[in-house]
Amino acid sequence: MGPSRGQSGEICGGYRSAGDLGRAISLYEATLASCERVLGHDHPTATVIRSNLDGARST
Repeated sequence: MGPSRGQSGEICGGYRSAGDLGRAISLYEATLASCERVLGHDHPTATVIRSNLDGARST
């Protein structure tokens, strides 16, 4: 069993802070896909992950 969505978000943030944007973006994308599949596109958690992904992409 892999990390939870919350743990994945923390790991993404760690990669992002460390400057490893490639890993952060890949993990954000996978986490977002999982979240949308389970909770739906408009769920608040999906919105937060999507925002974080956009931020990482614009860095």
